[in-house]
Amino acid sequence: MFECLILGDSTGVGTATALVAQYAIRCDVIAAERATAAQILAWRKPAKRYGASILAIGSNDSPGAKLADNLFKIRTSITTRRAIWLLPYSRQVASLVNKVAVAFGDESIDLGRFATNDHIHPQHYGDVARALLK
Repeated sequence: MFECLILGDSTGVGTATALVAQYAIRCDVIAAERATAAQILAWRKPAKRYGASILAIGSNDSPGAKLADNLFKIRTSITTRRAIWLLPYSRQVASLVNKVAVAFGDESIDLGRFATNDHIHPQHYGDVARALLK
């Protein structure tokens, strides 16, 4: 069976909900509203290998070396064949997240390409779900 993980903040929660609603795709979801990278780092991760992982981290963080360090540690804690990072709307944070993605040879989808009302969440998570499945 194909195992997938969605790890992160409220953008991960919204993405997981859209994937189930539109495509009946169910992943392990370890995500919470307003979660920061430091909080996510402290969470216990499942000890299994995933076929794909969606990492939605950084929307609630300020840019800086500590965030980059936490993102790197989180990525090393996940065993996955394919990782896809959702780059936050904040361009400074998106740049840090993208640097970690590139360092691991991971993929990324920039949330900045999706309409938003609050510069944190996409207006329509279905658009994000479709982009993930292309």
